[in-house]
Amino acid sequence: MSEQDMVKFLATAIQAAECGVDYYPTTGAYCPFCGKKKVSVYTTRPWDGYTRIRYHKCGNPRCYLNQIGKTIKSVESLGQLPPPDL
Repeated sequence: MSEQDMVKFLATAIQAAECGVDYYPTTGAYCPFCGKKKVSVYTTRPWDGYTRIRYHKCGNPRCYLNQIGKTIKSVESLGQLPPPDL
């Protein structure tokens, strides 16, 4: 991967971490940079209508989001479909 591609990938991962990834009660949230599943919950906000926001920290020491201390936002919605099989 070229340096330019890596910068684009990192920028996309940071944007996903800030905008929010999907959260499912059974599988949790994932890290948009390294792909770690069920990242640890850092804090949980109260329900706001049909949605709840959580913030997570990736526990993978090799993950760049972990290294820079970036939290990952996740959004849970009531009535959300289960995640697709990966």
